[in-house]
Amino acid sequence: MSSVVLAPMQWADLEDIDDVEPLNDADAECLADIRNVLREHGKLERFGITLLHSHFEVSEDEIMLESCDSQRRRLTTAPVKISESGENKVGTMWMLREGDATTMAWCKSYCYKTSFGRHTEHHRRVKD
Repeated sequence: MSSVVLAPMQWADLEDIDDVEPLNDADAECLADIRNVLREHGKLERFGITLLHSHFEVSEDEIMLESCDSQRRRLTTAPVKISESGENKVGTMWMLREGDATTMAWCKSYCYKTSFGRHTEHHRRVKD
């Protein structure tokens, strides 16, 4: 069994959203192939596709961290210092790169994962 080591990474090498080509017919065959591989591994309900892009520079000592306010139905992603992000988070977006199993997946975004129950409860407690 191979393992994948996930590491935080800057978003600086991603194209700006204004320069990224939207999903189009030229992507259909690639997406179908990805879907078929996910189905083959029983992972269709676990993984999906994200359009990799950037809106602004994220420093080397930062990660993007999701915050959720379920009462107001708002999901916010903002840069947070890695040293202030805590340990109890789960990666939610990866860039897959060339390389072996230890270097191919770079984590791009995180969301809190807590032992208090739903992660949205944690966000409300942190905010209060």
